[in-house]
Amino acid sequence: MDAPQDTFQKQPPSHPHNTEELQEARTLSLGRRPHGEAAEKLVAEVANALRPLVARAGKPTTAAPKRDRDKGQERRIQETGIIIAGLMRSGFRGNWQAVHEGSGRWFWDKGRDLPIGHNAFWKKARAMIELGFLDYVPGKGWKNVWGDWQGEEARIRPSAALLQLAESCGCNRTTAVTDWPLRHPAPVLSDCQPVSIKPFPDAAQQQDTVPKSLTDFMARLSAAVGCHRIAGCAAPVFQMSFTGSLDFGGRIYAKGADNYQNSLHRADREFITIDGEPVAEVDISASFLSIALILSGGTVPDGDLYGLPWVAPSHRAAVKQWFVGTFGIGKPCVRWPKNTPPDIRDSVAASAINKAAIRRYPFLSDLSRLVPAEAIATVPEDYRPKAVGQFLTCVEAQILRHALSLIMDQGGVALPMHDALIVPRSWADRAREAIVQASKERLGQPLRVTVSDASVSPTPNLPK
Repeated sequence: MDAPQDTFQKQPPSHPHNTEELQEARTLSLGRRPHGEAAEKLVAEVANALRPLVARAGKPTTAAPKRDRDKGQERRIQETGIIIAGLMRSGFRGNWQAVHEGSGRWFWDKGRDLPIGHNAFWKKARAMIELGFLDYVPGKGWKNVWGDWQGEEARIRPSAALLQLAESCGCNRTTAVTDWPLRHPAPVLSDCQPVSIKPFPDAAQQQDTVPKSLTDFMARLSAAVGCHRIAGCAAPVFQMSFTGSLDFGGRIYAKGADNYQNSLHRADREFITIDGEPVAEVDISASFLSIALILSGGTVPDGDLYGLPWVAPSHRAAVKQWFVGTFGIGKPCVRWPKNTPPDIRDSVAASAINKAAIRRYPFLSDLSRLVPAEAIATVPEDYRPKAVGQFLTCVEAQILRHALSLIMDQGGVALPMHDALIVPRSWADRAREAIVQASKERLGQPLRVTVSDASVSPTPNLPK
């Protein structure tokens, strides 16, 4: 039986790692494979190092020793390759991956049709830990970023030693997209509720019930996508998620370790096809800032919304990061939080961007006015600053939901992102028009929408 959560909250951590980074770990993918000479060389070296720790011990004998036959070599290399491929794609960024230690947990459900079993995985993973190839934190007592209890979900990532070995073999962050391609996405267990309303933190229960219109929409979306052949990612299983009430959140998430949304990096999404056709991404430009401008009574001006005349253009990435942080905490960001990427944190002071941003967009000085009074009244006092970002998420989600309906009305198909849609390339213009129409109906003004190819044609050096 799992121990109470606050028992672990009061205990000091038993590891030296950043707890927030551990909570943000994504589910380990076992659908990737090594590809190319460099990746295969790395796997072979690690598999050879594992041999003394994982090979079966032979029966003692007084007879003359036989020649050293490595009967399990092929399988050991194959399974080691699966583990390393799942870790290395994000390992160069220092990201953790989550995987259950208990064989009875959902991760190891037979319905997921995994290429390696629980015992084989952990035998090799523990050998890699012993050899110093993996950083490891046991899973007992873990909660995810939502505060949900995760049981025995351990965290693992490539150690500095493994990353150094990878570099010596020719594998690095730049080559990762081709070194470790997704070849066999694991099926997603479809036992999740189509619409979820999580209570506000410390709230006893949610305040809203799920309306039939939302469950009907999710059923329609799932049926529409299910009629098409999606390749390059796991077959989508969707869940719409709100926080506290129907006024906050509402994004549609794709579930599973190999989903197209947050388990694949942008470079991986280049290989997604729908019915064999390359895809395009249709994005709302500066989504939260554009929506906030209109809700504050303004309009979306021409030009780059993240361009601040008093901040050098070379700091655009930092400006964009500043807006993400500001909408997330519900007030202007005057100093960079600890989890800000070092290249951004060291490039320009958050206070300098803060001054310039408010000068161009005065409404930023009081973001609470963006949330209707009747909606903010339902939010616990200590959660109200975060409610700003969640309300903007709700408006964005309403627009994309309406756009999805318009596309399905025309017989089309689209995969929802957070501020974008992935569609067959031939549907890109119609998807853009759908988002423009949906935003105009929700906000009274159209949002700016851009189209970019998210697919490239495979070349001989890429996996087929």
